[in-house]
Amino acid sequence: MTKNDHDQNDEGQKFIELSQNSSPEIEFKNGTKEVKLFDENLENQNSDFIYQEGGWGWIVVLCSGFSLGILIGMINNYSLLLNEMERVYNQTENHVVYTAWIGSLSTGVQYIFCSFGSIATDFFGPRKPGIFGGLVSGASLALCVYIDDLWLYFLTYGVLYGIGQAFLLTSTLAILPHYFNKRISLANGIMNLIGSIVVVLLPVFTSKLIDNHGLKTTFLFLSVLNFITMFMAMTYKPMIPVLIHKKKMHKLKSSFGLEVLKKPQFIVFCVASFFGMLGYLIPIVNIDHHSIKVFPNDKPFYINVVFGAASGFAALVFGKIGDHTKFHRVHYHTLVFIVYGIVQLTIPMARCFNELLIQLAILGLMDGVLLCFIVPISCDLAQSPKLANHAAGYYHFFISLPSIAGPAIAGIIYSKFNFYDYAFYFGSVTSFIGAAILIIFITFFECIEKKKKSFLIEKSIDSTDLNKS
Repeated sequence: MTKNDHDQNDEGQKFIELSQNSSPEIEFKNGTKEVKLFDENLENQNSDFIYQEGGWGWIVVLCSGFSLGILIGMINNYSLLLNEMERVYNQTENHVVYTAWIGSLSTGVQYIFCSFGSIATDFFGPRKPGIFGGLVSGASLALCVYIDDLWLYFLTYGVLYGIGQAFLLTSTLAILPHYFNKRISLANGIMNLIGSIVVVLLPVFTSKLIDNHGLKTTFLFLSVLNFITMFMAMTYKPMIPVLIHKKKMHKLKSSFGLEVLKKPQFIVFCVASFFGMLGYLIPIVNIDHHSIKVFPNDKPFYINVVFGAASGFAALVFGKIGDHTKFHRVHYHTLVFIVYGIVQLTIPMARCFNELLIQLAILGLMDGVLLCFIVPISCDLAQSPKLANHAAGYYHFFISLPSIAGPAIAGIIYSKFNFYDYAFYFGSVTSFIGAAILIIFITFFECIEKKKKSFLIEKSIDSTDLNKS
């Protein structure tokens, strides 16, 4: 008998033993073959799963990087669309408020539906929700080409596009752990690098198209890019074992991950983020309009390029630093809110366009820090890798309303005063509130945990002394 035959016999014996101890069904997908095993504990089974650490996974990294670039780039890119929509529909009453509201509604709906995207990813794996998200995103932007009424953008760009982006986002964030474990930081770094390149280039092409061909052609171009993400998602072949419950209702209940809402530190994180995000998108969505009014001779798309480049750089650098952090990683978001508050206070004080670019570069760095720590912080506060995906989904749900409201409030302030200064002051105050909540309450919970640990250590030492005596 050869060594290979002996190994195959061992694997067959293991399959028989696992089948005899049957409980929930687990489905391994290995190439084109499907092998069904049975085990009582999914986590134990996942520990036996062999990650590819490369191979087709690198194709997935490239495709997910492009999708991530479109996801982030479209949020940053909307400020250019806002300027053109404000010009085209300048005869519409409250057009400044409505155009700002359309972009913030899209982001807010995306965050709301991230929870549903997480559930869909649990049910169907990352590929199907990703394809669905890319299809809906591309179709909604294609519909924008045929729209003449500003109100209809609320449906197409605001709601439908937001839904599509939510499903694409959750599947894109969920796919890399199917292929990488030891090399997950490298894979994530490459994905962010590719995404950063797309984020930097997207406003350049968008600005050229708006200047030379107008709004409709620009929407057609963006529609094609989003349809491409549908094909990128086709590469998201799920590899990790999938738990198949015999009772669908039990599977549905477990997919909601409600246990994470019982974690007090996670709730504090979400409440702080609610206030912090209320003003977070104001310098992202409304900044180009502010730039045109204050510095009319300078091209606003440079702001998007600088912001996107700084965000991508920070995501790469801090993503690696975060693995070696000694303090609680939630305080990276505390740092973001503090710096955001300070910089927003100074934006109205910018005396030239270059000063504004420096301010946006700092905000871009903070944006990269915030984005790269959402999932790690969610995992830390959920206290379980299994709940990390759900925690990130609920986090996005919490910040959906302030993400919608912030830029709309800025538009209302502009309509009343004809400048954005008070809007930036408002965003600064909300950022400081979010930072204060994190500092006070997370520190409070950390002190309680330290006292519990010291108490348990003392109790263990006392019991050891008693046993010796």
